[in-house]
Amino acid sequence: MISQRTSHNRAFLFWFRSRDFHLALRFSRSGFRAWACLGVLAVALLCCDGVLAGPVFDRVGKSGTVRFGVPYNRIPQGFLDPNGQLVGFEVDLAEEMARRIGRKLDMIKVGDRNWGTLLSEGKIDAAFCRVRHTRSLESAFDFSVPYFFDAPHILVVKGKVKNPAELKGQKIAAVQGTIGEKEAMRILKLAGDEAAEKNVVSYPDRPSCFMALGREKVAAWIDSGMVLLEYVSRKSGRFELLRASETVEGIAVALPQNDSAWRDLINFTIQDMASDGALKKIYQKWHGPDTPYAFPMMRDIEIWPD
Repeated sequence: MISQRTSHNRAFLFWFRSRDFHLALRFSRSGFRAWACLGVLAVALLCCDGVLAGPVFDRVGKSGTVRFGVPYNRIPQGFLDPNGQLVGFEVDLAEEMARRIGRKLDMIKVGDRNWGTLLSEGKIDAAFCRVRHTRSLESAFDFSVPYFFDAPHILVVKGKVKNPAELKGQKIAAVQGTIGEKEAMRILKLAGDEAAEKNVVSYPDRPSCFMALGREKVAAWIDSGMVLLEYVSRKSGRFELLRASETVEGIAVALPQNDSAWRDLINFTIQDMASDGALKKIYQKWHGPDTPYAFPMMRDIEIWPD
């Protein structure tokens, strides 16, 4: 049996074994009715043939190890420091979550292109890789509640542009086929640029956009804030970020489908970390105002009532 108590709501998390199934249960000390529900829930598990407890939850409960995929080349989410140590915001998040669920962490390096394959093939139990919860991905994966909120931003040479309206008549870079193209078009048209279509310059990848901005072939580059933070860090003091729109995108833990007990455990752990301040502490360490990757938190983490 494994238990975890949070300082915020004195909640307990138990692994309950019934036949070949596990179930994550949360209850407070004052919630004595939860004990009565336990018996009912155990019977329900025996009757539903393990619908709630899927293979990942069961494996993690039996093995004592959890396999979290984390980035290794994405600053500041996950990267190798000068000593070769894997560090970063999502690395710290994964370590804290593994500690709270009482399992040894097997940290597996993943990237934007392979986290989905590794998750689908069962080689990792969850992916922490600045993953956006989108409708297209929903068909293949489940997701936690968001632990980070991103938004489209504009990367400019520091001091050159003060607000998006000043980009009228100037060229804006975006990666071909991404939402950045639409955002660039929207900003230019909103500024009254009659040549907006010609002034949106599409590049095949992000390094090309960054190179064009660095050589001042374009006045700005539009992409997600998390992506642009990485490039800001490469040339400290030369570039700065401007908010492109009020659109907010949730960044969540990607999970295997049809394992609701595992998803609930991850969700409860994120929410408990938000409740007791642990998540904020990690956020401030990497994205606080005095860090090289300053990025204000745009929304509060969703916390469900007990």
